[in-house]
Amino acid sequence: MPKKNYSIAVIQGDGIGPEVVGSALRILDCAARRLGFGLDYRVVPGGDAALRELGDALPRQSIDAFESTDACLKGPVGETVRIINDKLRFDYDLYANVRPARSYPGICPPALRPDLDLTIIRENSEGFYRAIENEINPGVFTTTGVFTEAGAKRLARFSFEYAIRKSRLRGDGERRSPHVVLATKANIFPRTHGLYLSAFRELAAQHPEVRFEHFYADAMCARLVRDPERFDVIASENLLADLLSDLAGQVAGGLGMTPGTNVNYETRRAYFEPTHGSAPDIAGRGIANPIGQVRSAAMLLDYLAMVHSDARLERASSSIEASIGALLNSRSQDSLPMELGGRLGSSEFTDAIVAQLEAR
Repeated sequence: MPKKNYSIAVIQGDGIGPEVVGSALRILDCAARRLGFGLDYRVVPGGDAALRELGDALPRQSIDAFESTDACLKGPVGETVRIINDKLRFDYDLYANVRPARSYPGICPPALRPDLDLTIIRENSEGFYRAIENEINPGVFTTTGVFTEAGAKRLARFSFEYAIRKSRLRGDGERRSPHVVLATKANIFPRTHGLYLSAFRELAAQHPEVRFEHFYADAMCARLVRDPERFDVIASENLLADLLSDLAGQVAGGLGMTPGTNVNYETRRAYFEPTHGSAPDIAGRGIANPIGQVRSAAMLLDYLAMVHSDARLERASSSIEASIGALLNSRSQDSLPMELGGRLGSSEFTDAIVAQLEAR
């Protein structure tokens, strides 16, 4: 039974964070009003400002809010980003980091092509990002990565399920088979990266409806620049996927466009954030591009729709994406934010999205 109201923890972050989060909340409220569900926000501190004022980048009240609400919407933070990410991603086993990268005709350039719709799925809890470093002799250091068979298998399962659902929900009317690509350096790390290759090949044998390919990560980078339009879902271990997701975001028009989530569907824990930084140099000027944050909010609704079987939230999420697409499909400067060569500041572009939503 769908809920009447959903509770959302909100971490506004630093720099442009409060501005773009404010845009996202306006659009969430519009979608909720039109589709008949409620959103209750619990705004809590987090980031550089929280560290300065409270002595903790993610104080207890923020952790409590994360644990007690249905999902968390997080803005970009400054130098404390690792503190927050480590606390939430590792302590709550948010093993899947999902970063869609989509382009539109009106932003090509800076997008390399107008027809990109791909997603990077990053294993979020293992690998070298565990940052286990040691000094074995003066000036000689080692770093240790952690790779597990269980981690590789659950990422494979998540990636295939995501690709199948993405194919079902594809809104462009084009019938394409789900397509999953795994990027590794299994030729150099046959035992650790080889775990991923074995897990994905095993699952591919169980899902003949999904087209599966494996690329070495260096070749994957070249293909993302040369023919990114042929890819759908690209998965990899923590470090490689972090690099590939930034590359994919730039190829699709820039990181200001790119949303993301850190999620564990099994435990129903997740937070949603743009992949760009806090941009303190433009904070308060009203020119920040809110698209990455707004699309993160749309992903939050899609997550809640899946967890709570609520079709209203799925429609709301797709309506937000379609509203952004309608603006970015136009080549008019009057429809684009300043970052993408348009004339609209943060507030004006948010107004334009709201107007698109209300017209649907």
